[in-house]
Amino acid sequence: MLKTPQYRGGMEALKAFVTKNLKYPQEALDHKIEGAVEVAYDVDGLGRILNVKILSGIGYGCDEEVIRLCKLLVYEKAVNKGKKTLTHKKLKIDFKLPKEKKKQQRQVTYHVTKSTPPKEQVRQKKPGYTITVNLNKK
Repeated sequence: MLKTPQYRGGMEALKAFVTKNLKYPQEALDHKIEGAVEVAYDVDGLGRILNVKILSGIGYGCDEEVIRLCKLLVYEKAVNKGKKTLTHKKLKIDFKLPKEKKKQQRQVTYHVTKSTPPKEQVRQKKPGYTITVNLNKK
């Protein structure tokens, strides 16, 4: 049976790596681009990634991000009876816009109360007011 290079930790580890290291390109965020990028690449017997090619892309920097990510992958070595193998792999990476967070609203409450002036200001006969402002996040 022919032994092929496998991603260290299996498919779950590969998914976790992609999730952790994928950076949504700013250009794609600005244009609200979503979609899937499919990439093909070869893995040699030493686990190195070669010949990364986009099979179907969505542009706006997403294709370049998938290429960058693929070049970071590390596979286990696979040698068959002293011969190194070359394995062809495909990967589909989905780009989904992050959910927009609701803008935090601030509530302003204020109270106006008539203040009693100190005894030295009584002669001026100008009414004084105190304003108290509280800023609370909703």
